[in-house]
Amino acid sequence: MSWPWSQLGLPGPSGLSEVRHAYAEKLKITHPEEDPEGFQRLHSAYQLASRMARQQKRQAGVQTPEPREERQPQPQPEPEQIQDLAFDELPEWDETLPHTQRGVEEGQDFDFDELLERDETPPHAQRGLEEEQDFDFDELLERDETPPHARRGPEKERDWDYDRLFAEGEAERAEARRRRGVERRGKRSQEIQERLRFRQEEERWQGTEAILHTIELLHSAQAEGEQWQKFFASPLFQQNKESIDLIFGLEDFVSTKRLSQEARLALFLAYGFDKGVSRPELRPLFQMLLPAWRTKKARKREEWIRNLLAIPVTFGLIYLGAVVLTSPLFVVFVILGMVILHGLNRGWLNRKPKNLGGKKRGNPYAIMFAAGAALAAAFLLPGLVESVQDVISARDPRERVCQYVEKDFGVEVGSMYNRSSYYAIDSYDNVFYLKSDLEKVFLVGPDGERDRKNGKPGYTTNLPEMMMLWAVKDFAKAHSITGVDLLDYGLKQQETNGSFLITLPFYGAGDIITDLGELLEELSQTEWYQVRMPEVELVLCGKEMAEGRLILSRWSPAEGPFDEAEVRALYEEAFAHAYSAQLLKELELDRDFLKESGERYTLTNGGIAQMKGRTCCKLCGLDESGAVAMEYYVDTEQSNIYCVPGDFWERGNREEQISFYRVLHQKGSIGIYNLFYPWLTAAG
Repeated sequence: MSWPWSQLGLPGPSGLSEVRHAYAEKLKITHPEEDPEGFQRLHSAYQLASRMARQQKRQAGVQTPEPREERQPQPQPEPEQIQDLAFDELPEWDETLPHTQRGVEEGQDFDFDELLERDETPPHAQRGLEEEQDFDFDELLERDETPPHARRGPEKERDWDYDRLFAEGEAERAEARRRRGVERRGKRSQEIQERLRFRQEEERWQGTEAILHTIELLHSAQAEGEQWQKFFASPLFQQNKESIDLIFGLEDFVSTKRLSQEARLALFLAYGFDKGVSRPELRPLFQMLLPAWRTKKARKREEWIRNLLAIPVTFGLIYLGAVVLTSPLFVVFVILGMVILHGLNRGWLNRKPKNLGGKKRGNPYAIMFAAGAALAAAFLLPGLVESVQDVISARDPRERVCQYVEKDFGVEVGSMYNRSSYYAIDSYDNVFYLKSDLEKVFLVGPDGERDRKNGKPGYTTNLPEMMMLWAVKDFAKAHSITGVDLLDYGLKQQETNGSFLITLPFYGAGDIITDLGELLEELSQTEWYQVRMPEVELVLCGKEMAEGRLILSRWSPAEGPFDEAEVRALYEEAFAHAYSAQLLKELELDRDFLKESGERYTLTNGGIAQMKGRTCCKLCGLDESGAVAMEYYVDTEQSNIYCVPGDFWERGNREEQISFYRVLHQKGSIGIYNLFYPWLTAAG
């Protein structure tokens, strides 16, 4: 059992002096006003520890005489002084604080060390101090002042678990506080709910009265259907439409008033009766409004049938008109048309059906006319449409070509010749443009009769090639690549030779190749690409050199999908070194350039290396014996070339010895390069 000594900061059972000293130390940091509960626990621990220390001392039979100090009698106030005391001058009595604080003014600070030295124990602890003094236990026994419960005889001393007792007491008090809080919250919540329920009932009744009054006003003013629909869709009606008072009020209103068809239909839809009745109390109102809904459905069905018949009749009349105008039986058709018009004037199509024996009968003439017109349109309409298109297109062949291109490639195009009088010249006769981008022009020319079944589109065009060129140019612009249409110099804007150059840098273009592969895959899925595969060649190369360009890859759509993985691997492994090797040959550095009859070296790939803090392509020049006679470090970004003898590093030389040697001019090109060579070498 660790309590109460743990509360006092003691390792275990201790003597009275240690208990008092520990209690005094704890009082310095446990103020009764700041922490009354902590002070109460500390004081309880001190009382229990003191009592147990004295009991242990008595059981051990050790009596340590302590010098008694004669206590000076406290001066008693005179009666007159007692009567003159005012209650408001007395210190405030705080029942919630420990009894050791009685008579202490609020906010008074104690010097507990001085208090212990002077033995000015609070009044409630004087009994403990008297118990701490040395008693004559024989005299005490003779007086027989033993407590009554102890006179029955010695009982076995109990070992109390004070930690558990205090914990149980704290738990009971916490549970009591929790129950009181729950009861108060329950009562408060019940009061709030009652108030909310009363307020809701009052608002619901006011809303019902307002709705019924508004409906009365709308009915008196003979409101239109839109006004009824607007009111029934308002928040006021929607929030209160489920009220039973409102439902009963609407039943009375509908049963006693002659509401219009529009008002009944609007109310029917406002309650969602078209989807069914959700509540039993709504069924009487549903039955009252159901005839209006049935009437609307019947009208809608008749209107749908009328519109359906109007379509074949219209096309039939158009076709018949064309046939009549070109037929030798023109007179017969004229007479037939007059009969039909006479029937229309008599109201055949609009004639209301008669009710015979509970069954409705339609007009037989109208039905026969509609069926015949629909049948004729079904068989003859495709040919008629084609003929009309041919007639219209024959007036302007450019418009006919535009229709063909739009139908085949799925893009809207226009003729530059017909665009404005500025372009109405012979040079723009076969030039067309995309309506989505007027700057993108291409060529289209008529080519015989159109027969798509036999592969004759009726025209020739370079639209697929130009679409590919525009896509590649946009890609190059996004990746800072120029010169895609470099080989088209001398051609017009609407022309291309079909060869597109993608000039790659010598480092870090792997992602560009991957993105290019994704672009080509997307283009292959487009509609215009599927109509006709573009006849182009895509060339991935380096910048121009004296003997041309270093070609990395050539690809055309006819070869199949573009393999970007293979092209990227080739680029990252050998492209920069191949360019550097060609550059050394053109500058005549692939030999011992310090001698007039320098021996040519075989250049091999040395990988990527660092020279003077720059990333360079390293090449090794091998002599006839296969030994490294020269090392080359080519920095293409800054046009620097470092030439180092093969045994330069083995002889202990450093980069600082490699300095500028001379300027080199690339033959047949404007390229200028700086040559670096070690001027000083270590003696060896």
